[in-house]
Amino acid sequence: MGSLRVEKILYSGANYYFESEYFNKNLILIEGDNGTGKTTFCDLIYFGLGGRVKQFRRDADKKHAEITSDTDNYVELFIKIDGSGYNIRRYIFENDITITPYSDGEADVSNDSSEKTFEPSLNSSETKILPVHRTNDSGITFSDWLLGELEINVVELFQGYRSFKINFTDLMRLIYHDQQPDPEGVFKKIDTKGNFLSDSEMLRKAIFELLVGRSFSDYYAAIAEEKKADKDKAIAKSILDEYEFLASNMRKNSEVKNKSFLQTELQEKESQLEKLQESRNSFKRNRSNKTQSNSEIDSIKSRIIKLELRNSDFGEKLVQLYDERYQLVSLKADTSREISQIQKVIHTHDQLNLFSSDSCPYCLSKVDRAAGRCVCGASIEEEQYERFFYTSQEYNQILKSKLKSLNTIAISFESCNEDISNINKSKDELNSELPYLKNRLGVILAQIDQKIDFETINDIDDMVLDVRQDIAELMQAIELESKLEKLQKSYDDKREAQRELELKRKELEVKAQRDIESKVKSFSSIYNDLMISTLSDCRSARIDSDTYMPSINDGEYREASSLVPMRFSYYLSLMQLSLKERDVAFPKFLLVDTPETAGIELDNLKNCLSKFKLLDESDIDYQVILATGLGKYPEEIKSNRVLFMPDKKHGLLSARE
Repeated sequence: MGSLRVEKILYSGANYYFESEYFNKNLILIEGDNGTGKTTFCDLIYFGLGGRVKQFRRDADKKHAEITSDTDNYVELFIKIDGSGYNIRRYIFENDITITPYSDGEADVSNDSSEKTFEPSLNSSETKILPVHRTNDSGITFSDWLLGELEINVVELFQGYRSFKINFTDLMRLIYHDQQPDPEGVFKKIDTKGNFLSDSEMLRKAIFELLVGRSFSDYYAAIAEEKKADKDKAIAKSILDEYEFLASNMRKNSEVKNKSFLQTELQEKESQLEKLQESRNSFKRNRSNKTQSNSEIDSIKSRIIKLELRNSDFGEKLVQLYDERYQLVSLKADTSREISQIQKVIHTHDQLNLFSSDSCPYCLSKVDRAAGRCVCGASIEEEQYERFFYTSQEYNQILKSKLKSLNTIAISFESCNEDISNINKSKDELNSELPYLKNRLGVILAQIDQKIDFETINDIDDMVLDVRQDIAELMQAIELESKLEKLQKSYDDKREAQRELELKRKELEVKAQRDIESKVKSFSSIYNDLMISTLSDCRSARIDSDTYMPSINDGEYREASSLVPMRFSYYLSLMQLSLKERDVAFPKFLLVDTPETAGIELDNLKNCLSKFKLLDESDIDYQVILATGLGKYPEEIKSNRVLFMPDKKHGLLSARE
């Protein structure tokens, strides 16, 4: 599976800058006193990989003074993904990340071959710029690209009618061991809580499964495919039911027949029409001939046929208009219901003033809420947070929009009625002309030859017209059945596709479950060894097979200082598991920021950090970037130190001259 390494980090602004060494070791140690910039160092890496760092925002309560006051500033990372180099540049206040591939350009600085400079060769022709945050029309994001390079599917989680695509920063919650005063929560805290899925147990389990399970990327992708197929099937079924209802109304009391039977009946009617026309022509050839009368007879016959065909056309147009009017009636009813609901909301809001950003959600009392603060006092972003209320003016705007839509529907409905009225009027005029033409035809025939059997010829003509009418109705019925046939086939295909995807999802679910059970067992074994060697009174340690959360001594109470090794060993176990089993998606990269929290004793902390040496038992490359306090690490890893900040004078960011 994919691996990730950070080879170099750079910060550049108009006022401040920082440039790291070339990271050519598996363990990178950053040592510094409090306030010198250890957390800033880690946050720069996290920010460069698409994370949201609150203190880098100008409107943050506790903002980073140097970075937020700087201008034209950006973070630049040189990373390796499975050996392929990429230069990542992200400006501090921008939403885009620039990605440029590079090739290695290391050169010896001295005779000592271990000392090398980092001289990458950028391939600017393949540069791409991708957005960080996902929007409806953004297409591929930086996270999508990064996950794809790491061979991890961009999966979508569903809960009810809401869905949520997992980003790389979600997976970073088990890759970035950030500094937490209370490390009881194993997962790094979310960047921003966008909805109820953002920090749900479902998401946390999915993060673990995607990083550890071999088959879970395919499994979650199959879930998304099945959900989409299920939605497509439901839409196809709804359209089919709607058209069947319309077809039933159009058939009236006629017998339901499929397309095959209707086509057979049509062939019979066409054959019957040919015989009637032949009989009429034969009858005409055997009677007395008068040229002028025959010409008028043919003209009247032609006119009658044209009128009958126009009558059939009017019938087809009426069917289409009645269909359109039915849809408009349904749309008008739905819009009216929405208007009624909005009016009720406006009335409730105006009477009770329930919807206000300055109201307490429990007692509805007026609260003097400061800008940029929630009612509870937490920091919020006024322009970006998800709203659950509107002002009266905004509700009125929504109501106006719905009323305008209702008016448009009413106009369309009246126009449709007018077209129906005009066609019915034309049909009435046409039907009033037909009796006159038939009567005139009888008179002319009577004048030509008294020996002609007028009753017979009239009967033939009536039968011809009746058969033509039957043919027109059959063609209309065939068209209707053809449409129903297509809709039925579309529904059947989508139902079959949904069923196939359901079976695929179930197969992958079983496969993934077996895989995760094996991985949980291996993880627990590694975690148990780490915890027993870290905590003196730990007899057993494992993770729960349902929640994947740690349990020490079968869940007995632990003192606060034990939370540090519990959380630290969890991240380290993920790294060890990825080095032990090649099919684990964890990218063999850990970012650890100042783990000495919750009152842990220095000896215990050093004991925890000494476990990094276990990673070298594997012959696979990895990278751990560790930021810790002065002397708060075991002596054997001091040779891995690349940055030393003993006091604030030697802080991370340097002022430009």
